Amino acid sequence: MLTKRRIYEFDEFRVDTGLFLLSRAGRARPISPTVFKILLSLLERAGEAVTKEELMKCVWPDSFVEEGNLNRNVSTLRKVLEEKPSDHRYIETIPKTGYRFVAPIRVINYQPPTGTARTVSNTRAYQIVGREFERDTLSQAYDRAQQGRGDVVCISGDVGVGKTALIDAFLDDLKRDGQTFHLARGRCSESFTEGEPFMPWIESLSALAQEPTISTVMAKSAPSWHREISHNGSGVPRRMHRELLEFCRQISPVHPLIIVIDDFHWADVGSVDLLAFLATRLESTRVLMIIAYRVVEMKVKSHPFLRLRSDLLGRGACTEIRLAPLTRKHIEQYLAIEQPNADYPPDYAEILHAKSDGNPLFLRELLRGRDEKSDSIRHMIRARLDRLDDTHRQLLVTASVQGREFDSAVLAATMQMHSEDVEEALHELDELHGLIQRIREEELPDGKFSVRYRFVYGLHQEACYASLAPTRKAALSAALAEAFLTHYGN
Repeated sequence: MLTKRRIYEFDEFRVDTGLFLLSRAGRARPISPTVFKILLSLLERAGEAVTKEELMKCVWPDSFVEEGNLNRNVSTLRKVLEEKPSDHRYIETIPKTGYRFVAPIRVINYQPPTGTARTVSNTRAYQIVGREFERDTLSQAYDRAQQGRGDVVCISGDVGVGKTALIDAFLDDLKRDGQTFHLARGRCSESFTEGEPFMPWIESLSALAQEPTISTVMAKSAPSWHREISHNGSGVPRRMHRELLEFCRQISPVHPLIIVIDDFHWADVGSVDLLAFLATRLESTRVLMIIAYRVVEMKVKSHPFLRLRSDLLGRGACTEIRLAPLTRKHIEQYLAIEQPNADYPPDYAEILHAKSDGNPLFLRELLRGRDEKSDSIRHMIRARLDRLDDTHRQLLVTASVQGREFDSAVLAATMQMHSEDVEEALHELDELHGLIQRIREEELPDGKFSVRYRFVYGLHQEACYASLAPTRKAALSAALAEAFLTHYGN
């Protein structure tokens, strides 16, 4: 019998010699130890004739067993494999001699999982609330991958909304449930967008290939990638596409492969093309690909993944999870978990929700006791505002004087601009930049129509207002008062 753990595959069947497990299409098949030993004996010498004496000696080494007992167990094995008596699709009977396994098989040496910790990590590290549906969606995708139906899951959401935290929690759930898997994880960088092609893929594969057996498989099935992560040369993109697909197929039969790439809104063109190639070829693999990104970032830069994303969603080739802000109830749950013994005022969760707008990043900053915005949040807000041209920036700054919500007609009058130009610019700030939200159209008291908008985050409105010098605030407030009088009357 085998001393080295291996995986045998034939048709939809899979045999794991280490777990003594026979499965079909990802589902375990009931099989007795004796029948399993007979199957292994035949698989080990697939294509060869195995005599009845050899089988009985291997399966019952210390017992005397009649030949009829062996025949009955072989018959049971055929039923487990759903082989008809006259079919001999897998096991051929050699009259008066023995048996031969005749179906084509694939033999894979066992590879230890690279993404599963030996012990469960600190559960508080990935404690998140309000994401039960999203975690369940990822879990279902993993189950499909386990059954040989690879999948792509996209996670979209604004900065700080918790995309990475969701992925961390999902991976931690798998570890806690005792799942074993390979993990390749990378992140795109704005500074390496085009100067370093395939960088997120190289980063993820470099971590995966630290396991010697995985590195060996990569060297054989994906030599171009092996050279890339070893800094020994560059590969040809088309060849690299095919090689990476073959590598995924080579290592995923034993343990599913999870590929995670974060911040894909900064991915280079080559990385997008590679994703397009892989995404439509994972159906028969045990690979789950998770891609996280910010749609707003892609719209601003007309990122090539926008078109691919629409194509994949339209064809049903991927699932998209869109993370929404937390509700007040979620914040109450978060407080109960993070600070269970704290004595908060009854309306504290409501205050936090109003200040953070349900953004987990803003919420954490507020809970740290910071009355002022942290440097990281200030830089983040400033970076989004700095991307705007002078007209769009001035519109937001002027609108901030009205407050969290504002009217386009009042804004146009304040800035002495045509209403059509202001509405067109506000539409871009909404659809393209995601800084404001259109609420409704309304008729003002003077009979003119206006569009009501709202800053997505109150922190953005505060930042715009704080950027005004005192004299400028006074001037805009005076102009705003005149505009209100014009449209709303006395």
